[in-house]
Amino acid sequence: MVKAVQTHRRGYKFSLMANFFILAGLLFTLSSQANAALKITASVNQNPVVQGSSFILEIRANESISASDWDSSALLANFVVGRTSSNSQSSYFNGKTAHTTTLTTVLMARNIGAYTIPAFTIDGATTQPIQVNVISSTTANSRGLNNRNIELKVNISDQSIYVGQQFIYTTTLYIAQNTKMQSGNLTEPTVTDGVVKQIGKDENASKIVNGRRFETITRQYAITINSAGKTTISPTRFEGQVSTAKRGYRFGSVTPVIIQADTLDLNIQTQPTDYQGEWLVSDFVQLDEELQPIQNSYQQGESITRTITLTVANVDKSVLPDLAISWPQTVKIYPDKPQFTSFAQQGNYFSQQVLSFAIIPNQIGELTLSALSVPWFNSKTQQQEWATLPAKTVTIVPSENSVPVEHNANNQNSETNSTPSLAADDSGQADIQTSLATTESSIWRWLTFIFAGLWLLTCAAWFVLRKGYQQINNQKSVDTAKPDNIWPQLETALKNNDAKQSNQLLHAWFKQQWPEIKDPHLASLPVSQECLQACQQLLTCTYGKDTDVANWQGQTLLAQLIKLKSSKPTITKSQQPSIKTQLNPS
Repeated sequence: MVKAVQTHRRGYKFSLMANFFILAGLLFTLSSQANAALKITASVNQNPVVQGSSFILEIRANESISASDWDSSALLANFVVGRTSSNSQSSYFNGKTAHTTTLTTVLMARNIGAYTIPAFTIDGATTQPIQVNVISSTTANSRGLNNRNIELKVNISDQSIYVGQQFIYTTTLYIAQNTKMQSGNLTEPTVTDGVVKQIGKDENASKIVNGRRFETITRQYAITINSAGKTTISPTRFEGQVSTAKRGYRFGSVTPVIIQADTLDLNIQTQPTDYQGEWLVSDFVQLDEELQPIQNSYQQGESITRTITLTVANVDKSVLPDLAISWPQTVKIYPDKPQFTSFAQQGNYFSQQVLSFAIIPNQIGELTLSALSVPWFNSKTQQQEWATLPAKTVTIVPSENSVPVEHNANNQNSETNSTPSLAADDSGQADIQTSLATTESSIWRWLTFIFAGLWLLTCAAWFVLRKGYQQINNQKSVDTAKPDNIWPQLETALKNNDAKQSNQLLHAWFKQQWPEIKDPHLASLPVSQECLQACQQLLTCTYGKDTDVANWQGQTLLAQLIKLKSSKPTITKSQQPSIKTQLNPS
């Protein structure tokens, strides 16, 4: 009995101790949960901040949270909001595990003033609002607060700008020597009514400012504004990540940065009311002319190449004026397609328009090429000026290969008049002559018929033999023509308007130009439409029925072939199989 009582007491004590430990565990768990309740705080890395410079907003929580749990849309009204990064850490100390999550966002104030970063709520936990003061760069300099490691500055090439005038917008990024740019992007400026175009490549350099060494990155933009009046250039902005060297370390942690340059306000001037002509504003305009070949005189029917070049500084090539050129009636003109280019030289930017014309003079004598004038407004002198080309006169002489045709319409009359009429002084002599003429008239009549018939047969035989001999010689001249003398022969035949000779030599010249084609055909050759039409006219005149070969003119085809010879298109290897298949079907 005594043993049973002792056993019961021992079980009761054990049960009481177990309950005590269970209760202590519950209290510990509740205490841990109370200590682990979500808490979030918000802070900035600087205050006040400088307008156009970025600062860091940091939100820290004692639990694991996601960047998507935070809504930053309330900041967009007064700040430029950059990308948000998240960093989580865990630590164990004195038997306790601690979790820390940090959300980092880069902000930049749009305007000067006092602004409030509102309170944020995440999973029931709320931050405290922050009052931020935004000051100007001038104020920051006066207080000694503008000692930044990265800056962005801009300037323009002209202060007095006219509508349609191109000016240079230069932006320079300054990076302090103890700062390293990990990544970054530089946005271009924007205008409301105009064109912005980057020119050239970025230039890297080194510069000392207020005793500090900076690495610089310079980029230039060409801006043209198309409407007069007040306008604003929205500035460039740098967005990137940098790291700053700390004592004892090479570089510290990476920090996101947003830097914005100053906004520029401009007053674009309108075109002067007394300006005459198409509006063109610049500080340099020049016209140049060149004739090829360079010689004192030119032959009739010989091609002359006239090249006119218009060079304008600080103007986009899309606004170059059209050049109105007048030509005399005694020439035929074959213009090339205008060429537009842009280039930089000694810090200035130029646009160029090049016009080229093939001139075929048809009349012997003096040929005058008319003067050319382009009005423009000098932005430096504020006055209208004219770029001019004076009139030029060249001499046209007869072609050396032309065959003069002599008209002997009066030969018969001269021969008739050169035979003096004999007057019979004596009537007896006249009767004797009359009787002799009557007696011998029948004999001479038959002799005349015989000799006339023989003469006609001789002429017919000579004509047939001469025609065959010419064809044989022409064929031999084409077949035996060497590659270096086909073109002079073809040029001579075209100038002499010899259709048959030109046709035979043209076929040989085409074979020389494109040897990869076994049997050249007009439709397959890489020639212009104008050249194709001129060649087709030659073929029609040569082989067509009821065509007047004598009136065919070779100047048009000669001009097209000269242009083709100066810039001959090539047939690529990918085109050769299809062309050979078309010309030589199996």
